[in-house]
Amino acid sequence: MFVKILNKILYIFFSLLIFFTLTKNLSSEEIHLHFPEELLMVEFDKHILPRFKFKTQIKINAVNSFENSDASIGVKTSGTSIFSDLNDIIYKVELITSEEAKLKKIDKFIDWLKSPSGISAIEGFQFNGVPIFKAILLEKKEKKEFVFEGDSKNGLLISQKHCKRCHVVDDNAFAGIDSSPSFHAMRSFEDWEERFRAFWTVSPHLNVISITEVYDAGSNLSPVVIAPIELTLDEVDDILSYVSKIVPKDLGKPINFW
Repeated sequence: MFVKILNKILYIFFSLLIFFTLTKNLSSEEIHLHFPEELLMVEFDKHILPRFKFKTQIKINAVNSFENSDASIGVKTSGTSIFSDLNDIIYKVELITSEEAKLKKIDKFIDWLKSPSGISAIEGFQFNGVPIFKAILLEKKEKKEFVFEGDSKNGLLISQKHCKRCHVVDDNAFAGIDSSPSFHAMRSFEDWEERFRAFWTVSPHLNVISITEVYDAGSNLSPVVIAPIELTLDEVDDILSYVSKIVPKDLGKPINFW
């Protein structure tokens, strides 16, 4: 009888221990986001946080105190800009916690706020029937235009002399062979510069093009069977300069093809 009672007591004890341990772990994983009084008054937290949870299954609790907060949203000097009010006052999300697991969840929250569904949630919020917030869109980074120092005119002449046997290099669409992409098509590749700068390092160019004082075409395994093309690094720069001025061909969608 005593043994049965003891077993029941131990069972209850360990059950409670497991329960409180799990509860503590779950509590430690929850995100607490500080909201300023003006956002809590209009219940912006009740509008935005459930939508984020529905989208990501991540729960964020709104709190009105900085104590034990993992992040804070409000008018701040630092942080990620999220939205502005009718007076163009910018609200930002500022990180507070240093816990990696929580930081990942907060980053997901920020990414969601910047996504189409997050922007829709921000700008769809109304107070007394009037939208009061406007999302701050990500600024598009301008692509840097590189200036190539080579002689583009000489680059055209070199391309017509050596590359035309396989590729369309100019307005003559009947040059080249069908299996080789035109310069205009390759110019549309995102990594076109890298491809043209190092074209002599890949097959089939590897076996037919020599770069003065840098590389000799062919090898014992793949000997040169035709007269190799001799180029200098300056001439490679000339070709690159010429290609940079070519209007890229509209291929409809990105492709990867050497």
